[in-house]
Amino acid sequence: MEKVKAVIEDAGVYKIGDLFTKKPCGLKINETDAIVITAKTERSNRVVTRTFYFCLKPDGTFYEESIARNGSRTRRHRLASFLRHYKIAEDVKRYNITERIGEWRGVPVEVVPIEKDGIIYVP
Repeated sequence: MEKVKAVIEDAGVYKIGDLFTKKPCGLKINETDAIVITAKTERSNRVVTRTFYFCLKPDGTFYEESIARNGSRTRRHRLASFLRHYKIAEDVKRYNITERIGEWRGVPVEVVPIEKDGIIYVP
């Protein structure tokens, strides 16, 4: 699995209802928000997007843990892993996403190319 260097060009927090007319299959009732990240690779100028689904708390943070034992918990852990791996946040519990998402532009990330598209790598 070859990884290519990329840089985040845009990142935003959206309500699920703003992105879809109907909630996609697999998303649970406790997943109300989404972070959409767009990154551009350095060599091929390929644009790659990644979406993280979670539940945003009123103070701008999110719970990493979930009482649900399904994909919801996995999706939250994946977002927390992304924040830690790329050193965006050290303390995920106290990280205010809504206030600090503008700082994500220019953060270097790794992309795994898949045919004409790709995906932002998250360990």
